[in-house]
Formats: sequence, C-alpha cells, structure tokens
Amino acid sequence: MSKDIVLQKINENIEIAVKNGKYLVLKTHRMTDTVEKHIQYALESILKKTEHERYIHSLYTILKELVINGCKANQKRIFFEEHNFNIYNDEDYKKGMEEYKKKFSEEMAIEYGKKAKQKGLYVMIDFEFDNDGLRIEVINNTTIAKQEEKIMREKLKKAMGYNDLAEFYMDQAMSGESEGAGLGLALIIILLKGEGIDPSYFRIIIDRDKTIARLEIPFTENFVSKRKQTAI
Repeated sequence: MSKDIVLQKINENIEIAVKNGKYLVLKTHRMTDTVEKHIQYALESILKKTEHERYIHSLYTILKELVINGCKANQKRIFFEEHNFNIYNDEDYKKGMEEYKKKFSEEMAIEYGKKAKQKGLYVMIDFEFDNDGLRIEVINNTTIAKQEEKIMREKLKKAMGYNDLAEFYMDQAMSGESEGAGLGLALIIILLKGEGIDPSYFRIIIDRDKTIARLEIPFTENFVSKRKQTAI
C-alpha cells in the first residue's frame, strides 16, 4: 500500500472520529512530515466542526511545537541512558546536555525516534472538543528532572511577559542568552495573546511518569477549564 493511500486512510479515520464524537487521540514516536499532516488535518476537522477555523494557523504552530518538544524529551532520555549520564545529577545533567546539543542532528532524531518506539516511549495528542471549547493535551510518557522543571518554569514565567517576538529577541540580546533559549514557550504565549486567548489556559504538568502540556481554547462562556474540575 502506497504512502499516499495510508495517509488518506488515516485522515478518513480522523474525519469519522471527529464527526461522530467529542474525542480524538493521535500517537507518535517522532515528528515526521506525515505526522504533521495528520495533526493539521485533525485540527482542521475539529475547528471546522466547531466553526472556529480562524484558529487553525496559531493552534497548528503551537501543537507542532509541543509535539516536537515531547519527542525530543523522550529521545534525550534515551541519549542520557546510552551515554551513562544520570539525568537527576546536576553535574551529569549539565554534561549530558552539552553532549546532546553538540551531537543532535536530523539524522539523530530519526534514529532516536525508532529507538523510542522500541522502548515504548511515545507522544500522545489527546483532543477533547464540543461547541463550548477545545482541550488539547500533549502527553509524553517520561517525566523530567527537578533541574529541568526549574528551568522550564522560569522560562514559562518569563514568556508570559512578552507580547511579540521582537521583545523576546531584544531581551535575549540584552541578557546574552542564546536565541533558542525559551523561544518555543515565548512563541506559544505570543500566539495565544494574539488570538485574544488568556495564556493561563496553557499549562505544563509534571507527573510521576509523564509530562503533560495542556492547552485549552474556550469558545463560549460555558467552557470550564480542566484545572477547575480536577485542581491540576
């Protein structure tokens, strides 16, 4: 069966799931062109059904960023294990990250994506939607170390203060930080603000055995955040 036929079949299944229900789950081990197309098609189908197609470009950009981050987190965990770096040790973490950044490439992403599948590591995209709103959770089944969480929380807090990417780059230049540091989080917050969506609807939750990036988009005043329902 050709790649195009497989792509069409999966998109047909996505369309049926969206048409008949309120839930859709996609699962992957690495980001590929095909995965990107499925993500875009799923979002387009959901937003068309709920009549909020204007969000497609912003939400697709955000979702793609979150899925890539989840895949990288899983691949990084495998890299640390293979090179005998203890991700929970500060010194090992620093050395491991330097080595990881030095060696990372597109070829490596493909190789480690296959390894993630073999080891049962995945990124799951969970959509829940109705006429009142859309909830997307990007879940990868590895957690992060304390030092990683601290850095991420600091970046997220800082990102909340930006209103456009020019502010972000100016701040990076003045602080002497590398351009990539925190760019993804800043982009997410800026895109949400640009759509008039309260950025507090975006959360990152660290669980014992998984990491969840949750994005909620209210369509009406009747939408209730999962945070209010479950306290997380």
